Amino acid sequence: MVNKRKREEPEDSDLDEPAPGKQILPVANLPEDFNGDPADGMQYLFLVRRDARRLPRIKRAHNPYEESVRPPVLPLSALAKGVLPCEKWRDIFQSHFRNLRKNMMQPTVHVRHSSLMQSLIPEKKDREAWWKFLAGQPESEWSPAARAESRKKSKPSHNTSVVLEYLRNAGQGIDTVPSSGQNPVETPGNDTQTIAVANLPSRVTTEPSDNNLATTSMLQDQAQREDAKPMPREATPNRLRAIDHRMSIHLLMYFAHWINLHLQNFDDASTIITNSHARWMLSLLTKVEDTVSADEMSLLRNLARACLRILQTRRDLKNSDRVEAAEAISDASCWMVFTAVASVWGQKDLWTDAEDVLSRS
Repeated sequence: MVNKRKREEPEDSDLDEPAPGKQILPVANLPEDFNGDPADGMQYLFLVRRDARRLPRIKRAHNPYEESVRPPVLPLSALAKGVLPCEKWRDIFQSHFRNLRKNMMQPTVHVRHSSLMQSLIPEKKDREAWWKFLAGQPESEWSPAARAESRKKSKPSHNTSVVLEYLRNAGQGIDTVPSSGQNPVETPGNDTQTIAVANLPSRVTTEPSDNNLATTSMLQDQAQREDAKPMPREATPNRLRAIDHRMSIHLLMYFAHWINLHLQNFDDASTIITNSHARWMLSLLTKVEDTVSADEMSLLRNLARACLRILQTRRDLKNSDRVEAAEAISDASCWMVFTAVASVWGQKDLWTDAEDVLSRS
């Protein structure tokens, strides 16, 4: 019977030894900021347990042979030097750029047909045509259809040559074209012909009229317009509607190539990268989808590094006598393209690369 009773006793009986840390004695329930003297044992145990919780778990013993070593002075980071954009600017730009992408992706009503919009831009794989298109060259320079049509129209007709000859001689006071009242008249027969021009003097010198002066002025203005530099074409909504994700990646690859070509031939004005190009790059980035392949991400990273090389080259120019063109792409434009790739598509390591490159003395 005794053995049976022992088997029925609970496991946590009073005969068992208490485990370490097990609360046996009663403890007072006081607030944590209690600062008075303990009135009894329960309050005393509360204070002991509270102070024990505040003590560190590991305590380091003092080393009598320890030598005080001053930590090395680390160089200022690129962010501390003001070389990199601050975190606040990055966050604001990222938010605004995401909103811009959402607006560009929204469907629109009453838009042109895709075939009509395709005629507004060059072919996808014609890189040279795209450079001429962005530079503002006439359509005959970058459109295959317009180039073929311009060759047909390049042959001047007889009437056009006569008019041009008259306009050329008008400024010199020479009249070689019959007036309206002296139209040539042919008489029937093969032997004799009567032409009114034969009755005119061979050379008639007159004072230039007002019409001649106006025509000469128009020709001079046209020559000046031909010599003037064409205006670059901007990324308008109509042109961007004809560009999809794949075409945007392809064109951004062109821009990375053009930037590297400009850095290799920095003094060549024909390869300069302008703020108009930066606006195109940002507009094309709005057409790139959130999820891209590894090859597409590599192209975007190449574009960001190309913009970083512009900033690095421009910083090195400050210590030299070389002068950059006034219409060159600005630092802000380079940082916007770089931030769009590094922040929107999660390429945070590019910021580390930028800090390493721009922090070098």
